[in-house]
Amino acid sequence: MRDRLRTTILTAVGLLAAAAGLVGGGPAPAASAAPTGLYAPSALVLTLAPGRTADRVSRAVTLSCAPTPSGTHPAPAKACARLAQSGGSLRALKGERRFCPALADPVTVTADGVWRGRRVSYRETFGNHCALLSARGEVFDF
Repeated sequence: MRDRLRTTILTAVGLLAAAAGLVGGGPAPAASAAPTGLYAPSALVLTLAPGRTADRVSRAVTLSCAPTPSGTHPAPAKACARLAQSGGSLRALKGERRFCPALADPVTVTADGVWRGRRVSYRETFGNHCALLSARGEVFDF
């Protein structure tokens, strides 16, 4: 299961990087006056891992926001709206304040991909899952 999840994540990251033009391979396409798309790519792979490292990923989802919200994230429209509000900054995301028990059960989240054509790489550890949702909201609610 762990190897299959790792393979899925690596495949998704590779596809996102290729879609964003971050991975070279083969000759460059011929220049054209017509635009190739109306939207800069916005696609992320989000992970959740127990503990203070991201070594043992327990959950992973994809989130694509352009041209329309999609992916394996359970609420892509809400997550994309939150990201748009924060200008694509995962550290600037604001969750809804909630009372969280003082339970030490750390979780580490990551986000890798592109936001409006710009490379994104994020990692942060929270005291527990409730603290994560309180701080970052819908984007990491999966």
